[in-house]
Amino acid sequence: MGKRTQRAKQCAANAVSPTETVTPQLSAEERILAAVARIPRGRVCTYGGVAHLAGLPRRARLVGTVLRKTTRRVPWFRVINAGGTISFPKGSAAYARQRRHLEAEGIVFSGERIDLDKYGWPERVRSLDEYLWAF
Repeated sequence: MGKRTQRAKQCAANAVSPTETVTPQLSAEERILAAVARIPRGRVCTYGGVAHLAGLPRRARLVGTVLRKTTRRVPWFRVINAGGTISFPKGSAAYARQRRHLEAEGIVFSGERIDLDKYGWPERVRSLDEYLWAF
């Protein structure tokens, strides 16, 4: 088995580091779905973060399109927008369903927002300045 095939199987098995991107030999859709499948329970990732993990930087809208059209079972509800909020219209059935899923996994909302520093995945590496000057 070649190195690339092994890497693809590792990604599918959630066995690679969260900072590594998914292998580019897969289609864009497969890479996005593999990245979403890697988001741990009780954590969330932004659409842009999923695109980055899939090796598709600046393709956040494509992530939304793939999640909307897929018939595969992936934890779609763990993907939120960059503002830390659910992208569905507030009050819609889809919004309520996503929020229920997230709360069932222990994610706490502050109003309509999720604290990405606490629940975001992969964890962002903070600079020394952020540690020294955070209030």
